[in-house]
Amino acid sequence: MRALCLVLCCGILASVAVAVPRAAIAQTAGAEESKGKDCRMEQQCHWKDFKKICVWVKVCR
Repeated sequence: MRALCLVLCCGILASVAVAVPRAAIAQTAGAEESKGKDCRMEQQCHWKDFKKICVWVKVCR
């Protein structure tokens, strides 16, 4: 019974860790290198071979 509970708890923690927005993590991690600039993560998309390809880029202004 304890093993089942442990497996369920690990699964829940793993799903929460995946759900955390990576943009927020990247924005706070790069705060030291921007030095007063307003930085945020933006999603940029383009079409290639009839597929939409999106990437996240860091934009500082």
